[in-house]
Amino acid sequence: MQIEIIKSLCVFFGYRDRVYEGVVQDIQQRYVGSVFGVLWAILYPLLQLGIYTGLYTVIFKIRPSNLDSMGYVVLVCSGLVCLMAFSEALNAATTSLSANRSLLLNTVFPAELIPVRAAIAAQVTSMVGVLVTLLAGFVWGNAKVYTVLAVPLFWIFLLMFAIGIGWIFSLFSLIARDIQHVLGLITMLLFVLSPFAYTPEMVPTILKPIIYINPLSYFVLTFQALICYGTLPDPIIATVAIALGTVSFLCGFKIFQKSKHVFFDYA
Repeated sequence: MQIEIIKSLCVFFGYRDRVYEGVVQDIQQRYVGSVFGVLWAILYPLLQLGIYTGLYTVIFKIRPSNLDSMGYVVLVCSGLVCLMAFSEALNAATTSLSANRSLLLNTVFPAELIPVRAAIAAQVTSMVGVLVTLLAGFVWGNAKVYTVLAVPLFWIFLLMFAIGIGWIFSLFSLIARDIQHVLGLITMLLFVLSPFAYTPEMVPTILKPIIYINPLSYFVLTFQALICYGTLPDPIIATVAIALGTVSFLCGFKIFQKSKHVFFDYA
């Protein structure tokens, strides 16, 4: 396990400049041809957070008893930003190989870094969302400086979780584009089953296992604790989140390296 960690870190560190250049290029290409351009990086997360917040606060009128209306908005947003980050990173990583076939066949640039740079580039909108949520957490929530400092750490583990899965799915997407459509349905299901708009205490006992079967729930609960409640996450919840990110990243990296030559025949 330690050898795999060192090996993966050496690959990333050795090509850090190329990865950075690729991330900048992907971000620029993402907004080419749009009327608002890079402004969408700000508008999109604000609109998405606003729609979900309005849906649950105004229409469904859901709110935990220990939070006021604005505190509940922070709760929803702090859970949503990590779901948005995961979805965008996973989708970008999954489609990265099929969208960059010329780069894939370039032996100078390691193929395993293509999903990585795509996932990182996709975090621009989510970073705007988390900055807005952090500001709201200080104003209307109970966010503390020491809890907010832990947000980037768990963001990294969330990104590692998405990249690990993205490595595997990106290979399958070379054979069948159907994986992209199936992935969208799975992601939507995980969104619905994530406790971003309610707390586990609000769920009937018989249905609570569904929350904890969903891996994204551990990241949602962690971000809500750090940003909305201003407390460190439950040790078990935090440990599972860290384990999910680490195991997914290492397993995905290993599977990609061992299987890439088989799948590259379909590129």
